[in-house]
Amino acid sequence: MNCTFKATVSIAILTSATFAPVVRAQDFPNKPIRMLIPSPPGGGTDILGRLLKEGFSELWGQPVVVDNRGGASGRIAAAATAKANPDGYTLLFTYGGVLTTGLPLFKKLPYHPIRDFTPIAMLCHVPGVLVAHPSFPAKTVAELIKMAKTKPGALTHGTSSLGSSSHLNMELFKQMAAIDMHRVSYNGDGPALVALLGGHVPFAFNNVVVTLPHVQAGKLRALGVTTAQRVPNIPDVPTIAESGLPGYEGLLFYGLVGPAMVPPAIVTKLHDGVQKIKQMPDVKSQLARLGGISMDMTPEQFGSLLRRELEKWTQVIEVGNIKAE
Repeated sequence: MNCTFKATVSIAILTSATFAPVVRAQDFPNKPIRMLIPSPPGGGTDILGRLLKEGFSELWGQPVVVDNRGGASGRIAAAATAKANPDGYTLLFTYGGVLTTGLPLFKKLPYHPIRDFTPIAMLCHVPGVLVAHPSFPAKTVAELIKMAKTKPGALTHGTSSLGSSSHLNMELFKQMAAIDMHRVSYNGDGPALVALLGGHVPFAFNNVVVTLPHVQAGKLRALGVTTAQRVPNIPDVPTIAESGLPGYEGLLFYGLVGPAMVPPAIVTKLHDGVQKIKQMPDVKSQLARLGGISMDMTPEQFGSLLRRELEKWTQVIEVGNIKAE
C-alpha cells in the first residue's frame, strides 16, 4: 500500500467520523422512540408526557412508545434510562424530584442523577400553594409564622407522602422561617387534600390545579404560592418570598432527559422539537387546563437548574434529618 493510498484512506476515515453524527442527527428519528415515564398511566406526569408523545409523532411521523415504569419513587424508570444506548431513542420524561431529591433521600441509587443523564428540555412547572382551612386564624404567611413562633411545636400541618413536593416545600418553609411544627403525613396529595377540606389539619401545601376550585368556592384560603412570581390564575395571592421569606421557591417541574452522552446534534433536535410542541394550540390549551406554566430553557440551563435543585434539596433533607421510610 503506497503513501498516497494510505493518506486517502485516512482522510476518508476522518471525514466519515466527522460527518457521521451530523448524518445521524439529520436522519433522526428513523425508528420508534421509547419514552419512559416514572408513574402509572393517568397521573399528572403521564398526562404531560403524552403531550410530548403526540407532539413528536406529529412533528416527525415516527411512533413514540410510552413505557410507564411507576414505583420506587421514579428510580425504576430512571435506572432503565441511564443504562440505555445514548442514541436519542430512549428518553425519560420526569418530574424534577426523581433527579433532585432521590439521592439525598435514599443515599444510594443505581445511577447518578446528574452524571448519568443528558438534559434535553424543560416542559413546564405546576405551581404549589400554601392553603389553609377557613377556620384557621392566620390569614397570611406572616401571621402563620408568628403563630408558630409563639407556640413552638403546637401547630399541626398536613403533607403528602415522604419526599413529595408538599412535604419538602413545607420542610423548606419551616427551615427558612425557623419554626417548629408537627407534621401529619398522608398517602398522596388526594388524601392530604381531603383531610384539609375536612379540617383534620389546618393548613398544607398542595398544587394550584387541585386547590384552585376549593379556593374559589371558599372552602380553602390561599396564603401564598411557592413560585418566584405570582401565578396568573390567582394573581391576588402573594408569593411566599414576598410574604416574609425572601428567596423561598419550591418548583414542581417536568422535563425531558436522555442517558448520558446523547450526541449534541440530537439533543438540539429533540430540544427544538419540544419547543415547537409547546407552541401547538392543543398543547397550550392542555397545559392551561392542567395548570402547567411553560418553562423555556436551553439544555445547558436545564442542566444547571438540576444541579442547583439537587444541592438545595440535599441541604434541606440533611438539615431536616429526613430519611426514606
